[in-house]
Amino acid sequence: MKTEDFDFKLDPAIVPHDPVELRGKTRDGGKMIVLDRSVGKIEHTSVSSICDYFRPGDLLVLNDSYMLLNMLEFKHGDGTAQVSVYGYEPGNICVVGIEAEELLVQAGLVLTSMDNNKLTLHIQEPHPDHTGKLWRAKFEPFDLLVSTLEQHGQRLDKFSLLHTTYWKTAPQAYRSVFAKKPGSLQIPSAGLHFSRESLAEATAKGVEIAYITLHVATAGSLMDRKIDEENIEDHKVGSEYYEISEIAAGQVSQAKAEGRRVIAIGTTVLRTLESLVDSKEPGAAFRAKSAWTDLYIYPGFHFKVADMLLTSLHHPRSSHLVLVAAFGGKDLALRGYSEITDKGGYEFDSFGDCMLIV
Repeated sequence: MKTEDFDFKLDPAIVPHDPVELRGKTRDGGKMIVLDRSVGKIEHTSVSSICDYFRPGDLLVLNDSYMLLNMLEFKHGDGTAQVSVYGYEPGNICVVGIEAEELLVQAGLVLTSMDNNKLTLHIQEPHPDHTGKLWRAKFEPFDLLVSTLEQHGQRLDKFSLLHTTYWKTAPQAYRSVFAKKPGSLQIPSAGLHFSRESLAEATAKGVEIAYITLHVATAGSLMDRKIDEENIEDHKVGSEYYEISEIAAGQVSQAKAEGRRVIAIGTTVLRTLESLVDSKEPGAAFRAKSAWTDLYIYPGFHFKVADMLLTSLHHPRSSHLVLVAAFGGKDLALRGYSEITDKGGYEFDSFGDCMLIV
C-alpha cells in the first residue's frame, strides 16, 4: 500500500504548541469527529458529548503514563554536557542527544550527573537512524534515571515545539487528569481530552475504567513517526515499554468474555491491548505483563480486543494515521480527514482535537 495515499497538506498554523488550558479552553471543549464503521457515517460534534457514545458495561481503558522532563546536566572532568533523553530501547538502552562544547562525545565516554553523583551515563554508539544527532547510551543504575529527571530535570526539545516555560509553571496541563506514572518522553495525548467531570459522567452511566501503562518513548516520535518508505508495509516502529496489572488484565478478560465493548483511549492503549493478544494462547485469559512492544498496525491488521478508539488528529504520512486507517477502515478514515481539512476549524496533534471511531 502506497504511503502517498496517507499524505495531505497540513497547515502548521492549526498545530497548537500549548495545552488547551493554557489557551483559555477546557479539556472537553474541543471538536470531535466521529466515524461510525457500521454505516459508514461521519459526524462532527464536540468532546463534551463523548459519553453519549458509551453504553453501560463498556470498559474504558486509559494510559496512566505522563511525560517526563527530559534533560539533565552531566560532567566529565572539567567538561559539562546537557543530556536530553529522547527514547528508550529494550535492554535499558536510552536514545540521547548531547550538547557539549568542551567534550569529545564518542563511544566509551562516561559522564556523571551533576545533580546525583550516583547516576552515570555510558555512551555506547551513534544511533543508526540519527547518526551525528543522537546516541545510544546506558544510565547506571537505570532505576535512578526517572527519579532524577522528576526532581532535577528540565525540558529541552530540539525536535518539537513545547513551551519550556509552561513546563515549569504548569506541568499538570501536560498530563491527563488520571496520570500517575512518570516515564513517557512524548505526551500520551488522547487522555488529555477527558476532564474529571466527563470521567465521572462515564462511570455514572455504568462504564467501567481500567488503567494500563505504556511509556511513549521511541526515537521515531521525534519526526512525528513519519513514514519515509514508499510502501507502508516496509516501515518499522520503535519498541515501547508497557505494563498491565493483574487487575487490568482481569477487567479486559472479563469484558471480552461477556461480550462488552473495550474502548481504547489512544493509540498507545490500542497497541498495548493488541500486543497482549499476540503473546497469549487462543482462548486464554489475559495476564499481567511488563514487556516491550514493536507492534506495527496498518490496514489489513485483524483487531481482537479493542472495539472503539479515541485518538488525536495525526500528521500526514505517519504511523499513527496508518493505525487509524487500519482501525476505522482506510476509505472511511481518509474521508474523515478530508472532511476535517475541507471543513476547517480543527486543530491537530497532541493539543488539538480528536477522532472517535465506533
